[in-house]
Amino acid sequence: MLVAAAAAVATRYGSDARAQVSNVAAQPLQKVDVLLDWKPLPTYAGFFLAREMGAFERRGLEVTFGEAQGATTAAEMIGDGKKFWIGSSSGMATAIARSKGLPIKSLAVYYRKTPSAVFTRAEDRIAHPRDLYGKKIGFVKGSITNEEFRAMLDLNHLDGSKITQVNVEWDPWALLEKKVDALVDYEEMTPAELFSEGRRLLLLRLSDFGVRTYSLNLIVNEEAWASPEKRAIAQKVAEAVQEGYSLVNERPADAAARFSTLFPRLAPNYVDRSMAVVSQQLNPPPVGAQTRAGWQETINTLSSLGLLAKPITVDDVAIFDN
Repeated sequence: MLVAAAAAVATRYGSDARAQVSNVAAQPLQKVDVLLDWKPLPTYAGFFLAREMGAFERRGLEVTFGEAQGATTAAEMIGDGKKFWIGSSSGMATAIARSKGLPIKSLAVYYRKTPSAVFTRAEDRIAHPRDLYGKKIGFVKGSITNEEFRAMLDLNHLDGSKITQVNVEWDPWALLEKKVDALVDYEEMTPAELFSEGRRLLLLRLSDFGVRTYSLNLIVNEEAWASPEKRAIAQKVAEAVQEGYSLVNERPADAAARFSTLFPRLAPNYVDRSMAVVSQQLNPPPVGAQTRAGWQETINTLSSLGLLAKPITVDDVAIFDN
């Protein structure tokens, strides 16, 4: 915040203020490890672009990123607080973990609806959840999308016993090799990759079938938040990431181009398509906003499905400005 303020002064008042900015920038950067709940894909562009744009550095931070195998694992690791005390998860995973007593809270919500989708081969003509009766659907062990899928079934009064569940890996081969008829993933991840390769798919977006839960969010360990020093760092991380995601929201093509320079091994067509989906997920502005109503809806959905270990409140789950 101090660096940003000094920069604004420099812009207005010339060389003397610019010298002040230089002095601020010369101070040692505070190091912080941020845990992401999956691999470096466009979903997390706001984090990586914030670093690429200097948004962390301007706030006096030197940020490195770790990776977890899914939102549930990330919530557990941040709740443990030993190696990581701040990072990303999903709204559903955050609330479930909180109900189990994990000391985590949400600072910001980037996806105010789940981006998860059931995706199938177009020729199978699966256009509605009830079309999954008699079909095989692949589940990845430990993925929060499993709970989201079950939420969709319950909200649409469908009998899950009429759908065969198959354990699969974190890749699309079970679907492509016709070992299953459907998979579930974030729309901007595997589905976007397959679309960019020219494959024909049908998508059933869970949010279109009643699953109203917060998704990608920034969470912090409560003990860390209680520390004035770490609280200040967490607030700076949230501000910087908001800056990164605002670029995605406002100029997805530009964000895709910059992200591709960071991760040149990702196919450009995939990054373009995925980033466009991420931009849509970030709407409407303001980016990162979370509301009591949104969290209450998430909690109500999880409670109705029996997924909460104990009752929780909105204030148990999220930190608000007021």
